[in-house]
Amino acid sequence: MTALNLNELYIPRGGGEETASGMTIIARSRALGGDVSIMQGFLEPGALLPPHTHENEDQAVFLIEGELEFEIGGRDGLRFTARAGDYVLKSRGISHGFWNATDIKVRYIELSGRDGFERFIDARQGGIHRMVQTAESELDMEMHTARIPELMLRHRLTRLAGVNMGGA
Repeated sequence: MTALNLNELYIPRGGGEETASGMTIIARSRALGGDVSIMQGFLEPGALLPPHTHENEDQAVFLIEGELEFEIGGRDGLRFTARAGDYVLKSRGISHGFWNATDIKVRYIELSGRDGFERFIDARQGGIHRMVQTAESELDMEMHTARIPELMLRHRLTRLAGVNMGGA
């Protein structure tokens, strides 16, 4: 029988591993059989998490506080508002991004299959260029950066998630 360790099984409020991206890793996939990681994120008012596509990970978001606007499936895909208590499923191979068009900081839980999203978050330590490079060259992710200006202007956003662009 494997020895049980309370520190690996119970993460009290405010616990977890802080990252350079602003995400808190609650449980790395290695603690859950390599199947799923659990993270907590915050999205400031006026922030965009740019559209991107994961080829290897399915994801789910659970909103704890606030509301987010989602785009799933690219420019011609679905757009909708998710509110506290809602779940949003983001299947691998389908473009997705979201933003906070409100004046309230949003808190959410991100569940991600395997460890690819963890490694993407970890790569942020080396700066945004390293994060994008890691995503595209090592993790089979495509960053849809050409969409950023359009989404920023259309929804009056002032920053990218984790990168201050002025404004608020």
